Amino acid sequence: MKRKKKVLLMGNPNVGKSTVFNEITGSHQHTGNWTGKTVDIARDGYYYKFTDYELIDLPGTYSLLSSSEEERLARDCLCFDDYDCVVCVVDATNLLRNLNLVLQVMEVTSKVVMLLNLNDEAKKKNITVDVMGLSNILGIPVVKATARSGKGINELLEQIHLVSDSIIVNEPKTLFYSNTIENAVHQVQRALKGSVDTDKNLRFFALRLLENDESFNASFKKKFGEDILMKGSIRGNLNKARNDLAQYGLNEENYVKAVTASIFEKTNDIIADTVKALPSKKERAEKRLDKILMGKYTSIPVMLLIFGLVLWLTIAGSNYPSDFLRSTFDSFEVWLANSLLGIGVSQVIVSLLVNGILRVLLWVVAVMLPPMAGFKKNHIV
Repeated sequence: MKRKKKVLLMGNPNVGKSTVFNEITGSHQHTGNWTGKTVDIARDGYYYKFTDYELIDLPGTYSLLSSSEEERLARDCLCFDDYDCVVCVVDATNLLRNLNLVLQVMEVTSKVVMLLNLNDEAKKKNITVDVMGLSNILGIPVVKATARSGKGINELLEQIHLVSDSIIVNEPKTLFYSNTIENAVHQVQRALKGSVDTDKNLRFFALRLLENDESFNASFKKKFGEDILMKGSIRGNLNKARNDLAQYGLNEENYVKAVTASIFEKTNDIIADTVKALPSKKERAEKRLDKILMGKYTSIPVMLLIFGLVLWLTIAGSNYPSDFLRSTFDSFEVWLANSLLGIGVSQVIVSLLVNGILRVLLWVVAVMLPPMAGFKKNHIV
């Protein structure tokens, strides 16, 4: 009997991880506390191609450079637990923010599948992603999906199957940093080799140990032994690497900033090669209008046409609404005069108010309002 395979579901908050989880498992999820933790996670099983899978929906995280309990839980599960595949769910409308986590996950393990979710929203925003190009650059499968409608889920299940069974072997592209950081990483990685028994990438452990984050160090020692960082080769190489970094101004804080900057720089390069944000219909219409209004051969004729239209509106065009307003105001004056006389108001007062003050006011409105309204509209345009 085949053992149950374990699949981790990772991604930034609000990228649709829960929707993906429910689509795969049929929403039969339950939550449980991770060992020694207080943060709840969702887990459930599904069956695919004669194999049982357990899907674990880890808390949303922006980075493995952890700063919250949820992010530390996701990081520790990724780095220190056993699993067969990691699915990174990303938002197709905001790949710039999401991709840095994918790059970090790829530094830990090669068993990664990227799910490009929310493609319906990307389509509305005229954002297109070169899925094949992205897959080739990253060296992992990239699946295009809209999870809330179920699109792409079957392809995702197939890619999980291929990766977890090692039918396809990913070759994630290594993210290189500055020479100073690379030399330090190499020193620590060399010391870890042979001392740390894991199927994860020792390069990532070296990067994180140089960060000297207390929570990561504690998790590392819990997994590999409390005295692991006190071993001669590891302690010596780690201290030497940190001293080498410090000589170049890369103390712990600056080191993290340098690593983060390199990740975002790589992310920007990938986005530039694979993502196109096409103009919306409104933007395309405005661009076409600009070409006409500002064109070398069309701008002067258009300007003369607009001047002619304004002149016609001022002299003749505004007469039509003016005549309509005068007719309407005349009827209103007759009705108001009769109403005031009907309730006993003096003929002199009615004549003064209606036939005098009101008639002059309404006449000015009828004559001046139409051309002024036309000028106002043209000004807005």
